[in-house]
Amino acid sequence: MMSSRTFSPERLFKIRRLRKARRLFKKEPLFAFHNMCIEYPDYTITEFQDDLRRRTKKKKKFSKTPLSRYGRYWRMLQLKDRYQCTKDEKLIIKAMKLQANMTKPYRLRVRLKDLCWEYQFSPLIPIGEIESLVQQFNACQTEREVETIYKTFAESSSIPY
Repeated sequence: MMSSRTFSPERLFKIRRLRKARRLFKKEPLFAFHNMCIEYPDYTITEFQDDLRRRTKKKKKFSKTPLSRYGRYWRMLQLKDRYQCTKDEKLIIKAMKLQANMTKPYRLRVRLKDLCWEYQFSPLIPIGEIESLVQQFNACQTEREVETIYKTFAESSSIPY
């Protein structure tokens, strides 16, 4: 149930004038002030501008995409921005590949002599962390190093695999 408010006659007059000014401005922006002056003889341009101004701030809209939680998303945006500046087609092709693989898990294959390991990681892990892990794997010389690097990465990452 709505509570009844009682406004003073002056307040009601201002509210009605404000609504009329906005309605006329939407219909005929060029002649709204002139029509308001005809209806209200002592109406000024400052009152008209005050009637048209926003009373509350606009809400900021952030585009939220569910893809932003994935690790490849921010790199894709960076590549798209760099493409806008440089128009280098290699950048946009990389961005398109990242977008195609956005929700797929990272698959890393580590080869050491005649041995091969394949690891899968969550797509939520930032791509920078995966790239640093690849560099660490590339520097490995023994099986034990590969296993210790994998274990330390698994422990340090807060995202499950």
